Amino acid sequence: MQTTHHRVAVLNKFRRYPRVRIPTPFSCSLAPLMSNINGWFHNSRKGVGVVYDLSLRGVRVSTEAVLKPGDMVALTLQLPKQISPAKIKVATVRWGKDQIYGLAFRTLSQSTLSRLSKYMAITTMEKE
Repeated sequence: MQTTHHRVAVLNKFRRYPRVRIPTPFSCSLAPLMSNINGWFHNSRKGVGVVYDLSLRGVRVSTEAVLKPGDMVALTLQLPKQISPAKIKVATVRWGKDQIYGLAFRTLSQSTLSRLSKYMAITTMEKE
């Protein structure tokens, strides 16, 4: 466990926006923004997922939704111990493998950015 934490800390030094590994993954929902998303999101249904990593500019999520790089989605994060979810207006799928996807946030409100910052700070303190 210590080795993994050290590896993440070393990799974060090279990142523009440090990533936090989520100790207890939380749920999220995804909704299509463009008509080029097909398959699982057909008929405007929302997809659900589980968040494992989070930064101020993106997230790693596991979902059964069929996504491909370049797809755009609206994302709702159900942050632990918070009543209302954090909403990301636009996120772009950057990569995907075996139902795990990296999403980059394109549009964040100031309040969502503040909530994510606070959550990440608390999560980082709990690990130390």
